[in-house]
Amino acid sequence: MSTLALPAPSRWPNLTPILLAGTVLVALLIMLAMPLVAILGQAVRDPATGALSWQAIEQTLASPGLLEQLQRSLAVALTTCVLVVPLAYAYASALTRSCMPGKSLFRALALIPLLAPSLLPGIALVYLFGNQGVLKGLFPDGIYGFWGIVLGEAFYTFPHALMILLTALAVADGRLYEAAHALGANGLRRFLTVTLPGARFGLISATMVVFTLVITDFGVPKVIGGQYSVLALEAYKR
Repeated sequence: MSTLALPAPSRWPNLTPILLAGTVLVALLIMLAMPLVAILGQAVRDPATGALSWQAIEQTLASPGLLEQLQRSLAVALTTCVLVVPLAYAYASALTRSCMPGKSLFRALALIPLLAPSLLPGIALVYLFGNQGVLKGLFPDGIYGFWGIVLGEAFYTFPHALMILLTALAVADGRLYEAAHALGANGLRRFLTVTLPGARFGLISATMVVFTLVITDFGVPKVIGGQYSVLALEAYKR
């Protein structure tokens, strides 16, 4: 009885993945790294002489309002994370762990803002709660400032956190829930011992994405920040 002879493994690696990875790396260097180096290079040059100088950086670090703007940016980013991540997790749980009708519709409505720039939530809040807004009476002290930025950033970052958490909850192993239920664990215990540990990487990723988007965003603070200046606005000015 004859058997088919398997081809001998090649001593040379498959070059296709290496070429693809190299192409992507070169493209990133050309489109991202080189412009960033060109921009940052201006910070270490004297605009008058073009010589190497740290004067611009020293002036920026010595600016009296820099520390206050850093504290404001961190406060906005952390507050937005505390507000957005639990809401996105609850929304994702409803879409993946319940029998509610119209899941596709609610999912599409929540993810549509992914296509909108960050300016849009700020402009929408101005039209609703601004000085001439339709519902301006709901905010007696005005919408401009800290809470206006937080609300605008919450609308802007909610779809990003939701998309991450939907994926994290969708890939959870159902056998763990069956085992926990068979062992007599109640709903709260299953949530604390099975659901949260299984989704911890999704929660961490969503928190980091929301924090990064908020602390680097320029659109919402520019539109609805008023006199509440943050680091992104100061970076644009400088």
